[in-house]
Amino acid sequence: MSLFLDLIVSAILLGCTYTLVAVGFSLFFGVMDVVVFCCGDIAIFGTFVILGTYTIMQGTGMIGSWPLIFIILALLIIGAACCAALGLFAHRVSIKPFEKSSALMPLLSTIALGTVIKEVIGLFFMPVTNGLSGVFAGENAVTVVSGRNPQGFPQLLSINGNTDVRNIIIIAVTVGILLALFIFLNKTKTGLSMQAISQNKELATMTGINVSRSVVSTFVIGGIILAIGGFLLGNYQTVMSFDNGAMFGVKGFSAAVVGGLRNTWGAIIGGMLLAFVETFIAGYISNGAAYASIVAFVVVVGFIIFKPEGVIGEKTVEKV
Repeated sequence: MSLFLDLIVSAILLGCTYTLVAVGFSLFFGVMDVVVFCCGDIAIFGTFVILGTYTIMQGTGMIGSWPLIFIILALLIIGAACCAALGLFAHRVSIKPFEKSSALMPLLSTIALGTVIKEVIGLFFMPVTNGLSGVFAGENAVTVVSGRNPQGFPQLLSINGNTDVRNIIIIAVTVGILLALFIFLNKTKTGLSMQAISQNKELATMTGINVSRSVVSTFVIGGIILAIGGFLLGNYQTVMSFDNGAMFGVKGFSAAVVGGLRNTWGAIIGGMLLAFVETFIAGYISNGAAYASIVAFVVVVGFIIFKPEGVIGEKTVEKV
């Protein structure tokens, strides 16, 4: 029974990280009708921005002198701002130029941008972080290993090493983000405009909705959510690598497909479903960890074949 409960907790925690990336995919696809395949890399970029900022703060002595809550908020604000800016950059260089092209072009372009983001992290994380630490702290600067090596993420949510507290915080933060997103989408003018564009872009334009402004808002909000997802993932996995974004993005996209790519709330179901499949396969089958991702992707393929609209997606019918 203890193993069963432990697996449920692990599945929920893993599902929280998948869900936030899946929500990013759903937001972008709903408004732009484009799969932004670099979502995972944007999230990992946020993880490394937060990690690098923490290293610089530690080298300058700020970590010991500031209250922990202020440190966490400062790291999240910096990470969210950088991911929002990167999201807008992705829209400007990888999506907007291909608005009148085949849907395949922005897909390939965002895949290429994800590769660029990954390589930039691997190449420049160490020199930039160590360079800034050296400027601010001199000989006392904290150094980091090569950006291509696994990096230990600071366990800011594990109070006195208590992982139970960390788990509760990860779940609570995820629920809080989803509730805030629900309120934003349904109670604010910008959120309602985003939903209108998702349902019918042409009609939304005819009614006077500023599509360009809504697109910018979507990428800013999506970038913030991905940054928080990267922060939670770093605290959960404890060790991060510059190339984690590819698999993280594939899992988030798969979760969005399972739940219903146009449905933000379907992303929650899809993320949790994939996480539970992976976790229980790894927990109950001998050497199951080696097969967990395989089984999860088989589930995704099954949904694509038999229920392509997703768990709570709606079938669409086009008249020719």
